[in-house]
Amino acid sequence: MPSGHRSPIFMRSFILTLITTCTLFGLWGCGSSQVRPQDGKDQALTAEVSEKVGQLMTEAQSLDSPERDQRYLQAARLLVDAGEDDWARNILGSIDSDILFDADFVDYTLMYSRITIDDAAYFLAQRILTNPRIEQQWVKLNPEFVQTLRERRAELFALLGDSTDSVNERINLSLLALSDEERVANQNAIWQSLMAVPQDELERLSLESTDPIAQGWYTLAAISKNNDDDISAQLDTIQRWEQQWPNHPASQSLPSDLNLLKQLVAERPKVIGLLLPLSGPYGNTGQAVRDGFMAAYYTANGRSSFTPEVRIFDTHAQPINDVYDLAVQDGAELIIGPLLKENVQELNLRLDLPVPTLALNVVDSAYGFPTKLYQFGLPVEDEARQIAQRAWVEGHRNAMVLVQQTETGQRAADTFAYQWNQLGGQVVQRSYFADQADYQDVVKDSLLVSDSERRARDIRRLLGGNIKFEEPRRRQDIDLIFMMARPSEAQLLKPTLNFHFASNVPVYATRHIFSGTQDKEHNNDLNGIRFTTLPWFFDDYSAVARSVKSSVNPSPAYQQFYAIGVDAYRLSPRVKQLEEVESARFYGATGVLRLNPERQIAREQEWVQIVNGVATPLPKVVSDAYVD
Repeated sequence: MPSGHRSPIFMRSFILTLITTCTLFGLWGCGSSQVRPQDGKDQALTAEVSEKVGQLMTEAQSLDSPERDQRYLQAARLLVDAGEDDWARNILGSIDSDILFDADFVDYTLMYSRITIDDAAYFLAQRILTNPRIEQQWVKLNPEFVQTLRERRAELFALLGDSTDSVNERINLSLLALSDEERVANQNAIWQSLMAVPQDELERLSLESTDPIAQGWYTLAAISKNNDDDISAQLDTIQRWEQQWPNHPASQSLPSDLNLLKQLVAERPKVIGLLLPLSGPYGNTGQAVRDGFMAAYYTANGRSSFTPEVRIFDTHAQPINDVYDLAVQDGAELIIGPLLKENVQELNLRLDLPVPTLALNVVDSAYGFPTKLYQFGLPVEDEARQIAQRAWVEGHRNAMVLVQQTETGQRAADTFAYQWNQLGGQVVQRSYFADQADYQDVVKDSLLVSDSERRARDIRRLLGGNIKFEEPRRRQDIDLIFMMARPSEAQLLKPTLNFHFASNVPVYATRHIFSGTQDKEHNNDLNGIRFTTLPWFFDDYSAVARSVKSSVNPSPAYQQFYAIGVDAYRLSPRVKQLEEVESARFYGATGVLRLNPERQIAREQEWVQIVNGVATPLPKVVSDAYVD
C-alpha cells in the first residue's frame, strides 16, 4: 500500500496509540467517569477522517497551548461528526478550556456537555456547564447557542435535584424568542421544577426575589402547594393571584393542572363509599386506613371546606362484588377501596365499573383494567425503580442485590435489576436471605470472601503451613448494594456487611428497613444506609398528622396505612387532574404521586439516611461531593 494511503483500520490503531501515549505522559485525562460504548455501535471512520484526525493529533504534540488545544478541539469535532463520541470525549478531557479563545470555548462546552450527559457522567457535565466563563459569554453568544445551553443546564439541574437553579435557567430561557410550542413546554417545565421545591423555600423565595417574573412564579407555587390538600382553597388562592399578577406569563397561561381546578371543584363527588375490612384478620389494617381517611376529612371540615358524605362498608365476610354494588346503590359517586389484593383482582374481572373507583392496592393484569378503575397502594416496585434511578445519577454502575427470600423480595429484585439494566448498569450478584441463621453465609458468599479464604487454604496446602497471608478480601466489582429487609434483619445484615469488608460500599434500601420510630440504639446498626420512605414519618406539623399521631397513637406497624388513608381522601377529587395532565403531581403523605398509563398511582418517596442512629432526610440536590 502506498505510504500516503493508510487504511481506516491502520489509522484507528494509530489514533488510539496517540491517545494512549499522550495519556501515559500526562498530556490529557479521560475524566472521572467510565467511558462506555455508544449503544454498542462501532462506526468505522472513513479514510479521510482517520487521516485528518491523525494529522491533527500528531501536530498537537509539537505545539504549545492554545494552538495545541485548538488541534485537539478540531480532532474532537471530526470524531463527533463521525459518531465517535467515546474517542472525542477522551480528547476533550485533555483540553485546558481556560486558555481557549471564546468561539472555541463555546464549541468545546457544547460538544463536551452533550457527550457527558449522553454518557450519564452528570457531575462532569455539571462542572462543564457551570464554568464561570459561561456567565461572561451570554451577551456574545448566538441566540441558538444560548437556548441550547440554557435548556441543557435547566434539564441537568432538575435531574440533579437543584430545582431552584433549574427554575432560574428556564425563566432566563423564557426571555428568548421561543416558538409557541417551546414556550408552553418551558412553562410546564418551570412548574414541575417549582413543585419540587420545598414549601418553606418557596415562601422564602416569594418574599426575597427581586425579579418580578421569578417572584410571581414563586408566589403562585407557594400558595398552590400550601393548599394542595384543599381543592376549594387552592382555587380561591389561584384566582386571587391572577388578579394580583395580571401581566405575569403564568397569568396569561396557567399551568395545565391549575386550569382544571374549576372543573374539579364542580365535579367533585358528593357521596363517597369507603370499602375496607374493618373486622376479621385484616380489621386492624382497615381501621388504620379508615382513621387516616377520617382524620383528613375532619381536618378539612374544621376549616369549613367542602366535605362529601362518607358511607363506610365492611368488606369482611361478604363477597366484594356484593359490597361494591351495595355502595353504588346507596348513592356513592366514587368508591375508595377495596384494600385487599384479592378483592381488587375480583373487581378487575368486571368488564365495566359504574362509578370511578380508587382501589387501595395494586394488581397486575395481562388484559388491561376497567376504564374507571384506578389503583393506589405502596408497591415495592415504585421504590426499586426510584432507588435505581438515584443510584445511577450518583454515579454507581455495578450492583449487588440482597433481599428477603419472599415474593415481595423477588419483585423488588426483579424490578431493580430491570431498571438498572435499562439505565446501562450491571447486576453482578443477586442474593436472597431467609432467616438470621444464614445471614453470615449469604453475605460472605455474595462478597466472595469465602473464595478468598479458600484460595489461601489451597496455597497453604501446596506450599506449606507457614505461609502467611493478609486478611481475606471481598470482591471489588460492586459499587453499591440494593437491599430490602425489615429493621430487625437490616440491623444484623449491615454489621455483617461491614465485618466482611463492605463498610465502604453504599447501601440503598426500601422503606421496609425503617420502623418509623427514631430508635437510636437499634438504628445505630443501620448507619450510612440510604433509603426511600413515606414523608408521613417526618410530618410533625400538619394538622392531620398531629391529629392522628396524638389521638390515635398508632403502632409503627400501621403508620403507613394511616398515610394511605389520608392520601386516599385528598386524592378523591383529583384523579381526573392526574389523568388528564401527564405532568400533574400530588404531594401527599405517601410521596409525590402521579398517574401512570395503567391508571395506577405511582409515587416517589422521600430520601433519608441513617446518621448516628437518626433517620435524617437527605437534600434533593445530588452532588459528587455526596457520593461515596
